[in-house]
Amino acid sequence: MEFAGASVALFFVLGLMLAVALALIVPALLKSDPRVSTADRATLNAEVYRSQLADLDRELASGALTVEEHARMADDLRRRLLAESRGDASSRAQATPRWAAGVVAVALPVLAVGLYALFGSPQSVGPEASLAPVGELAATPDAAAMAEKLEAHLRRAPDDARSWVILARLRMESDRFDEAAAAYAKGLGLSSKVARDPQVWCEYADALGMTQGGTLKGKPRELLDRALSINPNHPKALEMAGSAEYEAGNFKAALGYWERLLAQLPPGSSSHRELATAIERTRRLAVGG
Repeated sequence: MEFAGASVALFFVLGLMLAVALALIVPALLKSDPRVSTADRATLNAEVYRSQLADLDRELASGALTVEEHARMADDLRRRLLAESRGDASSRAQATPRWAAGVVAVALPVLAVGLYALFGSPQSVGPEASLAPVGELAATPDAAAMAEKLEAHLRRAPDDARSWVILARLRMESDRFDEAAAAYAKGLGLSSKVARDPQVWCEYADALGMTQGGTLKGKPRELLDRALSINPNHPKALEMAGSAEYEAGNFKAALGYWERLLAQLPPGSSSHRELATAIERTRRLAVGG
C-alpha cells in the first residue's frame, strides 16, 4: 500500500508539472506562424534547458546530487542543446503549427518521463526513498492551488505519506510552520520508507525549530539524531546538528559535526570557505571555553 501511495503522489506532482508546461508551450505553437524562425526555436530550446539546469542546481544544493553527477548531467544537457541548435541552423521548420503542437503534446510527457528515468531519482518510490525538495514550487503563482489540490487528494487518500511530506514543504515555504510540522509528523508516521529518509527528519526538525522561535533545542535536536542514525554523514543533518550544538555552547561537539561536513564539500567552493571560517571561529571559542 505504501508503494501505491508513493506512486500516486509522484504522478500527481508530475501530472501537474506537465500540465503547466503543455499549457504554456502548445498554445504558443498554435498561434505561431507555420514557418517558425530558427531564432524563435533556439530561444525556446534555451529556455527549456535553462530550466533543466536550474533543476540540477537545486538538486546539487539539496544534496540529492554529487558534484560529479551534477557536472555530468549538466554537460549532457549542454551537448543536447548544442546539437539541437546546429540542427536548427541547417533546416527550417516547415510543418503546420497544429502538427507541431500535436508532436509537443505527445512528446513532452514521454521526454519528461525519460529524463526522469535517466537523471532523476526513480528509486524515490523504493525502500531507500529520498523525496526531492519541492520548496521552489511555492514561489510559483499556482503554489496555493497545488496545496489545495494536495489537501483534496489527502482527504481521499489520507494514508499517502509522500503527499503529506510534499504538503509539509509547501507549508514551510508559506511560513505556516505549525501546519508543516504536523504534516511531517503525519507522513513519517504513515510510512516506514519515508521514515528511512534522513532529509525528511531534518526538515521536520527545521519545522519544529521554527515553531519555537528558530531554536533547535529539545525535540528538534532529537530528530536530527534520528537522521544521523540513518546516515551518519548526511550533509544537512551534520550542518544542523553542528548548529544545534553551537547554539547550546557545546563548541567541541559542533566542531565534530562541521568537520565531518567540511570533508564532503568541494575545496575552493563558497560553501567550503564559509564553513571553514565558521570552524575556525568555533575552534577559538572551544579553546577559550
